[in-house]
Amino acid sequence: MSTTNRASGMNYAPSGKPDPVCKKGDFIFAATALDHGHIYGMCNGLTEAGGTLKYVFDRDRQRAEKFAAAYRGATVVDNEDQILQDKEIALVAGAAIASERCDLGIRVMNHGKDYFTDKAPMTTLEQLDRAKEAVTQTGKKYMVYY
Repeated sequence: MSTTNRASGMNYAPSGKPDPVCKKGDFIFAATALDHGHIYGMCNGLTEAGGTLKYVFDRDRQRAEKFAAAYRGATVVDNEDQILQDKEIALVAGAAIASERCDLGIRVMNHGKDYFTDKAPMTTLEQLDRAKEAVTQTGKKYMVYY
């Protein structure tokens, strides 16, 4: 994945100079639902800040393997549940199809993890209401990459 492909907004993945704000191993995260190329920029930012990408899952195993190869130490897992059940994972980054982002975020927060999604974070007002309720109930963050 090119990190400078500005002509293709979907696949543009900015990368910068690493500026860690945490020590190695202090912030463990996972990536799933790799449907949009912005997931690379999202994970670049998290790793440049010192985060460690532990797991990758996508329904398309080949896509997950290609993605994991870009991040040293990332392991492809067989299903989303492996990510959700891992107590070490603090945050899940996802770039699902827009209409699926809210449901993914709610599952993530219901498992005690913060959620970081690509824009647009939801597609209906009903999803917005459900996301607000999940944030209130879980105390977890629903964050959007712009």
